[in-house]
Amino acid sequence: MASTCKMTRQSPIDICSQNVCHAPDFCNPQSLSIDYKKGDCAELVTHPNGWTVKVKDDCKTTVKAEHLPSEYKLAQFHAHWSQDGSRGSEHLLDGKSLSGEMHFVFWNTKYGVFDEAVKHGDGLAVIGVFLKEGEHNNVAYEPLVDCVQKALETKGSVAFPPEFDILSLIPKNNQLDFCTYLGSLTTPPYAECVVWTVVKTPVEVSKAQLDVFRKIIPDNVRDCQELHGREVKASNH
Repeated sequence: MASTCKMTRQSPIDICSQNVCHAPDFCNPQSLSIDYKKGDCAELVTHPNGWTVKVKDDCKTTVKAEHLPSEYKLAQFHAHWSQDGSRGSEHLLDGKSLSGEMHFVFWNTKYGVFDEAVKHGDGLAVIGVFLKEGEHNNVAYEPLVDCVQKALETKGSVAFPPEFDILSLIPKNNQLDFCTYLGSLTTPPYAECVVWTVVKTPVEVSKAQLDVFRKIIPDNVRDCQELHGREVKASNH
């Protein structure tokens, strides 16, 4: 799924240790704060390139962090994967791929609406969480996987469980070592409007759980893009 676009802050990238600037004062892991309001995630829809969980119109869920210039509000979340567990993440860590990657997409509230936010370089904040294929089902991911399965069976959208807390899909605060850089959407139109936060600690899910995603499409991963001299900051020493 490579692109022919010639822009210079494209995503994903290979996060190489030798290129990372360690800046704990700038982006301390504890400063990444997601305030999720239960019930904000309204429905899950499947489409030819995967699935997306959409939020309700009056969504109140926000993320704040020292490396983010404003408060951002949740728009949706989705995932990327491949046909087997040897690859599937869009970002790489020192050249290594993981089995998948969750993307939690937030928009900069200072621009008023999502469609205006994507026109600006700091318009979106996306939190990337790696998925690692293991032997056992991840209990926290079961409601999500069940929704994907139901959407496949009904060939439509399904209501997302109102009691579900999306924070259960993300590593706990004491595991939130992350890297941040300026990049783009990884799907068309590849708009260069994203402040990326890539959490380095993966979440383990089972092959059976990822296989449900693979029923939609075997591979929805974009190739890594050139860094073009961009600075990648890390939260840890």
